[in-house]
Amino acid sequence: MSSHDRRFGAVVLFFALTLSFAGALHAAEPAVASAPEAGKAVAAPAAGSPQDVLATIGTYTVTREEFDRELSQFLNSVNPQVKAHFEGPDGRKQFLKQMTEITLIEQQAEALGIADRPELKADIEDVAVNMLAQQYVRGLLDKADVPAADVEKFYNEHKDQFADEAKFHLHQISATDETAAKALKKELDGGKSFAEIAKASSTDSFKTSGGDRGFVTLGDVGPAVAQQLASMKDNQVSGPVKGDDNAWMIVKYSEKQEGQVKPLADVSAQIKRELGDSKRREVYEARLAEMQKEFQLVIASDGTAVLRQPDIKPADLEKTLCTIGTDVVKVAAIAPDLERIPPFIRPQLLEGDGLNDFVKQFCYRELVKRYVQKNRAELDKQFPEATKNARRRVALDTLLKEQVAGKVTVSDEDVKSFYEKNLAQFSTPEQTRAHHILVDAEEKAKTIFGQLEKGAKFEDVASAESKCPSGKEGGDLGFFGKGQMVPEFDEAVNKADIGKLVGPVKTQFGWHVIRVDERRAAGSRPLDEVKDQIREQLLPEKQKAALELYVSDLKKLHPIQEFPDKL
Repeated sequence: MSSHDRRFGAVVLFFALTLSFAGALHAAEPAVASAPEAGKAVAAPAAGSPQDVLATIGTYTVTREEFDRELSQFLNSVNPQVKAHFEGPDGRKQFLKQMTEITLIEQQAEALGIADRPELKADIEDVAVNMLAQQYVRGLLDKADVPAADVEKFYNEHKDQFADEAKFHLHQISATDETAAKALKKELDGGKSFAEIAKASSTDSFKTSGGDRGFVTLGDVGPAVAQQLASMKDNQVSGPVKGDDNAWMIVKYSEKQEGQVKPLADVSAQIKRELGDSKRREVYEARLAEMQKEFQLVIASDGTAVLRQPDIKPADLEKTLCTIGTDVVKVAAIAPDLERIPPFIRPQLLEGDGLNDFVKQFCYRELVKRYVQKNRAELDKQFPEATKNARRRVALDTLLKEQVAGKVTVSDEDVKSFYEKNLAQFSTPEQTRAHHILVDAEEKAKTIFGQLEKGAKFEDVASAESKCPSGKEGGDLGFFGKGQMVPEFDEAVNKADIGKLVGPVKTQFGWHVIRVDERRAAGSRPLDEVKDQIREQLLPEKQKAALELYVSDLKKLHPIQEFPDKL
């Protein structure tokens, strides 16, 4: 395999494949939905000849040109923290190591002819279409350049955005309450010195300097004080103003320094980046609008509504998410994307407008794929590497799953051994399980308390009346430890008898009627309760070790030499 046959983005793929063992296969892949971010600048490659050999794998060589190309693609697809690491010397060395290892695995996959397997044909085609879609969108956005003239025009029209904040030489006197502040203001109005009154009567730490705080910006003081400063003239004394810490203040400023406008040279890169993002977004959305009309994309509101449900039933997966012409895209198609959203973010997404954007971006990706399928021959000529890269990606994925992931298991004995050696990790404090009903008014809470005493079912009343999200679960809060709830609620629960009603209890959220159901003594969570958690923790570790062993065995067949000193 020669250098010019190499695929683009090999290490992005390698990270994706290795991460897939931990359930994050697509974590390192750029998505069409984020296409307006394409074209961002990355770190400049190190000096040297493009043909410098940085590594050899058997008869294959990795050149600086290839290394820089792969690194550039990778840096454009990861978060800022990862990017910062791989831009540094240690990160570049690590990246070279990953390149050599992925090339080694790729050579093995090619030798085994995995990509030629008939059963992988459909997978390769699906990946090829996705790759062509990404390449098409990137190519579209790369044309959205921002000329220097546009940067200068924006700068001249928005110079106020590039000025430093104005600074005020602030003097202040603080008092404990409004009455005391008014008395001090009266003394000032009578002609007494601001500095002398500050030294004698101010309650803050600036009294020793006669109330002189030096120069501050409006952002350095509270909103009320900032508003006063912005509306006053120099040496004008304000009336009493309530500060953020509830102290009352009298303020003035003796000098104002206007903010200086930064030169164009200092902000041109920022302007170009922001204008570029905006222009790429406009180009992207305009092209999608054309496609939407051409292919007749219609998003189904019923399908989006299904995704808001906490639990999606099998029958709901068959409902229509969107239609593209005569093609029907079902809810089942978006379910894997939804599952990849971290659980702690998912509730906010499902309840807010973000879900509409999430569905829209998914349907847009499907729309671009239809465009690719219709114009496949033309796009294959424009991006000839896409199908080759798809074959390599599927071959690598298949090889690693067969030779590494598929051969690794976590036995019951492994789980038990880990549990016994790490028992402290599964210790639990004393916990309480309770139900509650939350309402806005004390009288309503008393009425509900009376209904429950007369035999009303707690869960039914909670479902109908509670404004807490737990109302959907009949008011069930599950198990929680001391200190996890607000103090008033925590105190009431810890004093309550099992099964007895408590309340109304007032907290910052409203009025609660509470029933304590169960108390669990401090101890360790049983093995049956945590075995799946342990298995999920051990599996990636074992798969990583198996991958390292597999690569080590391949290195015996194909010797590797790396020259990191040339980086």
